[in-house]
Amino acid sequence: MRKAQTRFILLVTLILCLSSVYAGNDKAFFWQAKSKQATVYLMGSIHFADSSFYPLRPEIDRAFEQSHTLVVELDINKTDTNAYSQLIAEKGVYTTGRTIKDDLTEETWRQLRQRLLHLNVQYEAIKNYKPGVLVLTLSSIQVMQLGFSPQLGIDAYFLTQAAEKNNAKKIVELETMEQQLDLFLNIPNGELLLKESLYSLDEAELLMADMVRFWKSGDEELMSKLLFDDALNKYPAFSAIYDRLFFDRNIQMTAKIDAMLNRQGQYFVVVGAGHLVGEKGIVDLLRKKGYKVERL
Repeated sequence: MRKAQTRFILLVTLILCLSSVYAGNDKAFFWQAKSKQATVYLMGSIHFADSSFYPLRPEIDRAFEQSHTLVVELDINKTDTNAYSQLIAEKGVYTTGRTIKDDLTEETWRQLRQRLLHLNVQYEAIKNYKPGVLVLTLSSIQVMQLGFSPQLGIDAYFLTQAAEKNNAKKIVELETMEQQLDLFLNIPNGELLLKESLYSLDEAELLMADMVRFWKSGDEELMSKLLFDDALNKYPAFSAIYDRLFFDRNIQMTAKIDAMLNRQGQYFVVVGAGHLVGEKGIVDLLRKKGYKVERL
């Protein structure tokens, strides 16, 4: 039971912190939604990658070149690092003399010390982080130690392409930096999330191999099963976490994509992979609104 439970938490953190896993001739997760007025391309992305994931399929690059607007969850190229640091200081750290240790059970505290030692991270560097910020920090460190970089992420790739003079495009954000940070700061039961994340990080490399295999084969059903179905069927208590991190946001993002489909234009939308697949994913939500959505 512990293995399955920690696998669930790891899936959540990997989806939010890792990379798109396709290249060259890989099928990838790529859709086209059409209305009478507009075309919207939907590109599945996660946010860390390495050079082996490039080049992308020619069909993907062509669709991007033909689109006048790039739509992303967040434009990381214009993120104000000072504003981000200020948000962390205001919402993500302890300010009254408390530390993360004060909010943890003895068992979780012991796990945290072991994980910090494994990652070569000094406790003094993270002691003031609240659980949600600490989960993101440790997960990102783990991923980078596996050889992945946010600078090579798929969203970063398209943002860089969009900014080039000969390919200049309008860039639209679906969310704000504060909204994304609040996802983890206000997560239900942050101590539980941290505890399970500490257990699960040992499985990061193996789980990535599964995700890569499913993505390269373009197997939407197996990916959805891996990310959502198994975990939620076995652990309904975690549904509030998934609602906050995925399903509620899917509804909000679908509404914005719906508005695009009711305007003239061609849009290239890059969102996290977990937002596209499954019965509560953006693809199915658009189909329920009557749009034709085709896998490319």
